[in-house]
Order: sequence, then C-alpha cells, then structure tokens
Amino acid sequence: MIIKHRRCLCFFSIDFKVRVYYNIQKNKRGFFMEKLFLGADYYPEDWDFCEIDEDIRKMKETGLNVVRIAEFAWSRMEPKDGEYNFGWLREVMDKLNAAGIKVILGTPSATPPKWLYNKYPEMAIQVMGGNREMHGGRRHCCSSNPDYIRESLRIAEAMAKEFGEYENLMGWQIDNEIYPFKHCYCRHCMDNFHKHLKEKYGSVENVNKSWNLTLFSQEYGSIEDIPAPIAGWHNPHIKMEWQIAQGINHMNFVHMQAEVLRKYTSKPIGTDTMPFNSFDYRQLNGKLDVAQFNHYNTPATFTSLIFWLDYMRGFSKIPLWNTETQATWNGATSQGMGILPENFIYMNSFLPFMEGGSANLYWLWRTHWAGHELQHGALLDSDGRYTHTHNEIVKVAEDRGKAEDFLTGTKVVSDSAIMFQSTNWNIRLSQTINDAVTENDANYTFYFGCALKNGVHPDVIDAYEELDKYKLIFSPFAFTLDEGNFEERITKWVNDGGVWVVGPLSDIRTKIGTKYKNAPYGFLEKLTGIYQLYMMPDDNGTFTTVNNEGETVKCSGTYEIFEDNGEKKLITVTEGHSAVKGKACALEVSVGKGKVIVLGTIPEEKEIGRIIKYAAELAGADRYDVSGGLLVTKREGKEHNGIIVASTYGAEGEIKLEGKMKDVVTGKIYEDNVKVDAYKALILEKI
Repeated sequence: MIIKHRRCLCFFSIDFKVRVYYNIQKNKRGFFMEKLFLGADYYPEDWDFCEIDEDIRKMKETGLNVVRIAEFAWSRMEPKDGEYNFGWLREVMDKLNAAGIKVILGTPSATPPKWLYNKYPEMAIQVMGGNREMHGGRRHCCSSNPDYIRESLRIAEAMAKEFGEYENLMGWQIDNEIYPFKHCYCRHCMDNFHKHLKEKYGSVENVNKSWNLTLFSQEYGSIEDIPAPIAGWHNPHIKMEWQIAQGINHMNFVHMQAEVLRKYTSKPIGTDTMPFNSFDYRQLNGKLDVAQFNHYNTPATFTSLIFWLDYMRGFSKIPLWNTETQATWNGATSQGMGILPENFIYMNSFLPFMEGGSANLYWLWRTHWAGHELQHGALLDSDGRYTHTHNEIVKVAEDRGKAEDFLTGTKVVSDSAIMFQSTNWNIRLSQTINDAVTENDANYTFYFGCALKNGVHPDVIDAYEELDKYKLIFSPFAFTLDEGNFEERITKWVNDGGVWVVGPLSDIRTKIGTKYKNAPYGFLEKLTGIYQLYMMPDDNGTFTTVNNEGETVKCSGTYEIFEDNGEKKLITVTEGHSAVKGKACALEVSVGKGKVIVLGTIPEEKEIGRIIKYAAELAGADRYDVSGGLLVTKREGKEHNGIIVASTYGAEGEIKLEGKMKDVVTGKIYEDNVKVDAYKALILEKI
C-alpha cells in the first residue's frame, strides 16, 4: 500500500538538553517479561517474497519466537519522498504472527535513503577538514542536524501510527548501535558543544580557570572561541568535553524518537548499544523502557561479556534484551573470527538468560547474498541451508523452555559490586594517565574475572548506584569518585561496616579530569588516615614486592607508595629504589565498623584472587568454593531460589554445593562436589 504524504510546513522544537535521571527509580512503564525470547535479526527486504514462508517455517523448527526487522529498511518503507509503502512489512508481520513469532521493530534512522541524502546533503557527518561522509554505509548522518532529526522523527512517527499496537509487536529498537565513535564537526555540533560548555561551566572565565588555560597561553575570550579538538596532542579537557557532548547529541536523538513513538505505542522502547562506556548508559536508558545490548565475544573475551551483561542489567532497573550476537562467526566482506569451540555458541546464547536478560537474538537469521556483510555468519547461509551450530541453537531453545519458570521467577542478586563509570572511560580517552591502563574494559574485566574465578560474582555499578545492599565493593581504576555524592555515601557505608577495596589509580582526578591541588587523592587520605609518599610508574619491572604472607608477588604498571600508617601491609616493596624499599603499596585500614583496602599497584592474577578472597571473608560476602574458573550466579525469587553454575572458560570446573539442589533442565539432583564440563551450565534450584 502506498500512502501519499503531504509534508507539513512546521518546525520541530528541538531541545538538546539531556535530563539526567541519576536517582535510582523503578521503570515507570512497568514492563516485566514473563517469557524468555530467542530470536534473530531478519531482513525480509533482502529476499523474494516466495522465500519468506520457508524462512518462517525454519524459524519455528529451530525454536525461535522473536525476530527484529526493519532497522535498515527506510528506502523500502519510503521509496520516494513522502510516499510510504508499509504493505510488504505488514504482510511479513502477519505471517510471523500466524506462526506465533513476536517482532521487534527498528526505526531506520541509521540508514537514510539516497533521495533524502540528496535533498539534505549537510545531514551527512562532517569529518575533520570539512569533507562530508558519503552515502553507502550506515550511521553516516549527524545526530544534531535539524533536517536529519526532523526526517527521522517523521519516519518513526509513520511507523508508530501503522504498527504501534500490532498484535505481535514485542517492542521497538531505535536506530542501530548509536554511540560517539564517529565525530562530526559541523556547525550544529559546534553549537551544541558550546551550549554544553555553557551549561556545565557557566562562563568562559570558569572554563579558563577550571582547565588551567594560562598554560600554553590557551585562555579563551568567549566559549564560542573554544575549538573542537584536533587529533593528537590537544588539550585533554577539550577532548573529554567534546566526547561527552557528542554522546549527548546521540542520546537526545534517541530520546526524541522515543517521545514520538510513545504517542502511538504502549510497547517497550530501547536502543541497541555496543560495549563502549564513553556513552553514559544511565543517562541513555533513564528515558527508555528496555536496555538493549549487542556483542560479538570469543573465548578470550568471554569475561567481558559477563561484565557487560551485569552492567547493562544492574542499574537500569528495566528488562535486558541481548539484541545481537553471532550464531557462528562475525565478519563483513571477510570473516572476522575462526570456528569457535563446540558448545561455545550454546553458552554464549544462554548466558544472557542466566545473567538476568529476557531475550537473546542472533545477528543474523540468514546471511546477506550481496552487500556489506557477505561473510558474516548466521543461522542460515544465503542459500537457505542451516549452518553448523544449528543443533546448539536448537538446544538453547529447548533448555530455555525448561528453565523459563525458574529464570523469569527469579532475579540475579549479589552482595558485592565492582565500579565502572563512563566518566572514567572518557577521562582515559582524553588523557592516558598510565600506559598500563587501557581505554577499554580490559583492566576492569581482568579484575572482575579474578573475582569470578575465586567464587565472588559482583554486580557492576556506577558511582550513582545504591550502596546499602552491598557488603563488599571494588573500585579499581576509578580515576574520579567525584560523582553522585559518592564521598559522603561511601564514608557512611564503610563506617557502617562495609569493606571497600579501592585502587589502583582511584580518586586521583576530579570529575572534569583535573588533578587535586592539595593532595594526591580527593578524599581517600581523609577517609583512611593513610599518607601517600609517591605515585610512580613502572613498566620495566624495577620493583620487587612481597605480600603479607612473605610470598614474592609480581606487580606491574603503577605503584602508589604509602607511609607506614596502615593497620596492615598487604604488599610491600622489597627492591627497586631506596626511597621506597620497605614501604607498602597495598594496605588495610579500619574505618568505623568497616575496612578499606587501598590497592596501590596491579598485582598478578593469583595475588588479586588472594586479596579478593580475604576481602570477601572480612565482609562476610557471598563466595562459592569453585575451581576451574566456574561462573556462579545467585538467583532469588518468591517461589524459587538457587544458583546457576556455568563453565565459561573452556575447561572443566568443580563446585562444592551446600545442600541438595535440582537441575531445573534435567531434573537431576546434585550435592557435595559437582563437576561441570566446558561450556556447560547447571541451573540449580534449592530443595
């Protein structure tokens, strides 16, 4: 059906200011998933219509109950300016509905059609130097361009009017993988950057003072004088604020689409995100109904997946949908990874359910037969034949059904947490600080993985999260803790009996990325009574250290050296420089009823594990007796309680159970010491 659209001569009022929902709040729209969904991303516009019935038959045969469609189909839905063609999409949705398959609809703003690009060429991203990105990819348009915004809202509104309450509509995905990795330097982005600085700093005098711009004669006469950062050695504070401002542009773009959709739909709305913490996910998801996450992990990065699922689920307080992962391998015009170990796809697929998610979708259902991603793996190859992991995916579908009551009737709980903040990610992007620390999540997931391997499964939180539900908190590489009134809250929490393991390289920056002038830390010395003598890099193995049990331990990267005023030295420097010989680089201090362990270096995995076990014992926090790197996730509900034990490291592991437990998938009873094979999981309910 083609509908002629008469364009309204009106102007959209665009408010670029983000309202930041930092208070912990329940999801106001009240979405709760009573089912678990397994599905795939489907592009029926790629195929002749005669093939769609067979695709749907195979979806049912595989056990899928949801697909995501239309995210890149703008030109198919609006082949000409103002002429909508939704008939094909309605027919596909009807066929899926008849098969009992739900639909997540994607708004297509990531791929505007060429006729729109021709009409508004300035909506394309302007790269450094003034050139514009060309049509032919995706996410190549500027999220702050008024024409692009207006047209994206228009197509979203047309879709919402047409499908907003469709019978099998499960929810909405806005755009696709929108995050500030492509920077735009157009006049609209510059205007928004300067507006952001005015709202944050108030005046150019405050900017000059806050950033120490007398250095290098960098004072500005007006905020409008402040340039976008150039590549290379530019002012780190400009770099940081520019990155934040670009993210705000994208968040506003998403939130404006959400507001339009809500006029016509009661279904949950989200946007699929990638693991890049330069984007403030609390701000982003604060105005959405479902957290959506895309990932393509391998055995070497599997800890990162667990980390991100915990992070996305934790503070958002809304359902979590894993909207993309590989069914075989990822790739584009060449394959991006090799064959993964047997049962890895099973574990990769089931893990979102184990970690509190309610949906897992594969990218993609059927490999494209032409275009950008010819070599990306799928459930079906382009010829319509199943790929080699089909049996693993069928088992995921079967086990999902068997475990559904337990998984939907319980939630993930933990009395430990590890901190991970977008502000710290942006500080690290704009200033290296220490070459031993990467700008991605590698150091955090290394620390997190050490906790998992030693039987502690922490939540992943930011500085605004409630603390009272935790007994043990880890804050590694938390460059700034100058957010969310954290100093006051952590001080009370420790005094009330909490155990805080803080460092290395924590509390050393303000929230705008500057150093403190009167102390090396913001408040850590005041809280603990310790005194830092030196902060020293060591990337060449200069220092030798021993722990408080007399064992030599390998540490690296950085050393915060303390005066001997802690309650207990946990790691001491024995060789390396006379100024630090015999001094502590990790110590323990009592604060009120609680404890603070200040970790001033990066110990080897074995030593971090020792400290984690010791801290968990001090705190009385949950810790499971495991070997082989088993992941243990605690689940609690009104009618069900238990744990999920999974081998995520490609090796057999063992856990010592307390009491009898029943596997909800097989019905088998377990007790005492239980072995778990590589990439297998036991979903155990207390008897």
